[in-house]
Amino acid sequence: MFTFIYKNLKSLILSIALMFSLYSFSNSYELESESINTNEKTAIVTGSNRGMGLGWVQHFLSEGYTVVATARKPEKATELQNLKKKYKGKLFIQKLDVTSEEDQAALGEMLKKKNLKIDIAISNAGVTVQEDFGNWTVKGFEINFKVNTIGVALFAQTIAPYLKNGATLVNLSSGAGSITYQKKSSPLDAYRVSKAGVNMLTRNLSARLEDKQIIVVSITPGGVKTDMNPNGKLSVSEAIPIMYESISKLTMENSGTFINNKGKVMAW
Repeated sequence: MFTFIYKNLKSLILSIALMFSLYSFSNSYELESESINTNEKTAIVTGSNRGMGLGWVQHFLSEGYTVVATARKPEKATELQNLKKKYKGKLFIQKLDVTSEEDQAALGEMLKKKNLKIDIAISNAGVTVQEDFGNWTVKGFEINFKVNTIGVALFAQTIAPYLKNGATLVNLSSGAGSITYQKKSSPLDAYRVSKAGVNMLTRNLSARLEDKQIIVVSITPGGVKTDMNPNGKLSVSEAIPIMYESISKLTMENSGTFINNKGKVMAW
């Protein structure tokens, strides 16, 4: 009787051990299948749920990049979620309100946890709040400046430790941010000021990141048709490849400059 029980108990222990072994193998396989190939190029894009941000994500994926796409409400970013299903293991979606220090910290933790090193960063998130002179408000200026300038600064600070040596950081600016070219009145006053701030920030960042040979530029995409600019002449699918080609040709000599979509230096 004792021999029978002992043999059955031994079989039970062996079965449990085998189950744990298979479970561990399965888990390690899942983790391995979710791991990132660090030999591939990696891009990160803010404001990726629509417009040019979404266009940048689509372009980078088509070029073979691993992409980190950020959005304020990723659960509502339907097109991004569909892309994630199509590009399994290549697209990571992260919640990011660029004005939130908590979200910025969470992004930093995510990049650290996944051991991501970035080749190219597109600081795209922005807003346009229009108020004509005589109707200016603190809120109008504050929203433009908080998202378009402070958000760009916080994002750069967050990702700086994860930028590869020789990486490129692109801040989406606007021709409206050029002091030289703005000679007419417009309801875009606060927006213009915020984009001029982006240009100054670009110059400052170029000096701070020079030791890692990181190229930092501001770029105006030109008249691109988006929800924010319904009168644009270029479609997103036309504009992104033009900018990508120009960005691909940049060197350290270009760092700290303000350029147009074809790479020509713009006047401050």
